[in-house]
Amino acid sequence: MDKFHNLTAKTHIPLVNPSISSRFAFSVVANLLRGGLAFTTTIIIARVLGPEVYGDYAFLLGSFVATMGLLSMGTSNAFQTFMSQKERGKMFVFSYAGWQLLQVLLVLFVIGVILPTQWLEQIWLGHEKGIVLLAVAAVFMQQRAWQTMIKIGESRRLTHRVQMLNISIAAVHFVLVGGFWMGEMLSIRLIFGLILVEHLIFLFVACKVLFIFKLEGEPFDGRSVLREYVTYCTPLIIYSIVGFGCEFADRWMLQNFGGSKQQGLYEIGYRFGALSLLITASLLNIFWKEIAEAKEKGNLELMQKLYRKTSSFLFTLGVVIAGFLVPWSEEIILFLLGPSYVEGSSVLAIMLVLSAFASLAQINGSMLLASGKTKAHFVFGSIFMGLSIPCSYFILASEEAYLPGLQLGSLGLAMKMLLFVVLHVNVVSWWISRDHGWKFDWIYQGVSLGGSLGLGWLSFEVVETLNNVIPTGLFLKGGLTLILYCGLAGMMIWRIPWVAGTSRQEIKNYYFKVIKLKFL
Repeated sequence: MDKFHNLTAKTHIPLVNPSISSRFAFSVVANLLRGGLAFTTTIIIARVLGPEVYGDYAFLLGSFVATMGLLSMGTSNAFQTFMSQKERGKMFVFSYAGWQLLQVLLVLFVIGVILPTQWLEQIWLGHEKGIVLLAVAAVFMQQRAWQTMIKIGESRRLTHRVQMLNISIAAVHFVLVGGFWMGEMLSIRLIFGLILVEHLIFLFVACKVLFIFKLEGEPFDGRSVLREYVTYCTPLIIYSIVGFGCEFADRWMLQNFGGSKQQGLYEIGYRFGALSLLITASLLNIFWKEIAEAKEKGNLELMQKLYRKTSSFLFTLGVVIAGFLVPWSEEIILFLLGPSYVEGSSVLAIMLVLSAFASLAQINGSMLLASGKTKAHFVFGSIFMGLSIPCSYFILASEEAYLPGLQLGSLGLAMKMLLFVVLHVNVVSWWISRDHGWKFDWIYQGVSLGGSLGLGWLSFEVVETLNNVIPTGLFLKGGLTLILYCGLAGMMIWRIPWVAGTSRQEIKNYYFKVIKLKFL
């Protein structure tokens, strides 16, 4: 019996190895459900608060997401890569958790004790210290502590458990926000408080579900681990500083020159774009794990296959979604948020297209970081972000400013973001291909983008013409457009499947798998 106990004590965590396709399929379904809950929650918050108050909420949220990126100094990426490469012990995880806790305590101390009130008001444009401190704690729990749990789970291929936790926390947040909305109690302070408490509780749940406390207690060489982090993160420290400056500057200048309403309009477009990135989010951690492990084993052929198919598929999927939604941007805003947000319809259209390129940016970033190419990640990111800051000023600054600008507000910022992301994505994609001796492929971007947007507008105009002859309601009109567009987009992918990183035979195989499952 003792021998049996000793044997089972060593197998603390069930080591599973489900296929990439299985984990991806489950992640897609789970992320669509979680994203639907999160998006509905966002719509409730935006409608209740209105564009100006919602803009204040978005400014606080965005500024501290940028701050957390600064404090990480690349250690978050290093932790995910190291966890993905091979098995790591309990002390490795707990030492990183202690580092994260130290970060947030430092920020809270600086804001709460050291910073003078007048500095605080200048940096966060009039928001009081209490709400700023609450926002710090909430964003840390959501963007750092919780993301660490996800990284640990994905590094062990516990995708199903990770996604169930994500769905659960999104469902709880939706129910609580909905309840306080019906009770007419929603406010910025309450929303940040809910985020903080929810994630704090779910952290303890995740520790049990993901077997954190049952990680193997292997010997821990602190100096060796520190050297690993220093080697990996050194190029990313300056990158984190530049990234913080770029992201914070965009948010701050938009709030300062455009006001809370422009911030709110931009945030709504950003949230819609993030919704179309759900498929990318489903695959990103899985992709990171497989690339890191393939790199560790020297399997360059697998790396090329994963990178090419993932990039083409996610980009084409993104532009297909954008192709349908872009012509409907004004109707979507009016229906979901009301006339007070209708100025943001053009921002929404741009952000939908941007999201497709953002998926490529995330894949490129994951490819570089998972394979240890942190210097390249630093160089390219720093160059583009360094150029982005003065460009943002010129676009956002008022005409009366000491250095006058165009005062284009949220629309101008969205246009700048699209231009920079397109340039950044293609430069990095070219470098990755050159570094590995692969042929650089960019044609699929132009073909799938032009085809999807063209078919989207064609479908919209055809149904609009029919609607002028036989008037129909909004939902019937949208349904007819969707049916026509899906047919045309499906024909495009069938005729030129390479734009989606697939082949006709693979499409047939997938179709027969679906049919087989349907009749089981």
